[in-house]
Amino acid sequence: MNITYKLSPEEYLQVVNFHHKKSHRVLKLTVYIVLAAIIVIFSTDFSNTREIITNILTAFFSISFYMLFVRMLSAFQAKNIYTKSPTLPYEITLRISGKGIRLDKNGSEKTIPWSAFSTWKKEERFYLLYTSPRQFNAIPTRVMSDIQINELDGYLKKYIPQD
Repeated sequence: MNITYKLSPEEYLQVVNFHHKKSHRVLKLTVYIVLAAIIVIFSTDFSNTREIITNILTAFFSISFYMLFVRMLSAFQAKNIYTKSPTLPYEITLRISGKGIRLDKNGSEKTIPWSAFSTWKKEERFYLLYTSPRQFNAIPTRVMSDIQINELDGYLKKYIPQD
């Protein structure tokens, strides 16, 4: 099975957001919010109304800034990685077989055996094939027919165990 595609910068940002969607960021944010609440509770003199309001507003704005910063940083990093990557902005051809996935990019070929992949995720727009917890290959479903999607699902279920 052959799949040829080129990811746009917007698609790559969607891929990165999909990757982060099921990561530990939500847990980290929850821990950050709980720590901020604990600090506010223990450092507040509850007899002073002005201090209570100041501490609550400080915690609210610091959490809001953190959430905004993480979102903007993620988008900036994705754009930066896309522009500096030797493969992402170019057309890629995948040849998928029982041996693994052969990547043909810019005239160079590389074969990745199925054993190199640790897990995979599927969304309606993308497949993510992970070689490590933070390194993945993205395959857009827009370039595949229903038959190819079913065939890829079969390969993934057969060769890459899901947790």
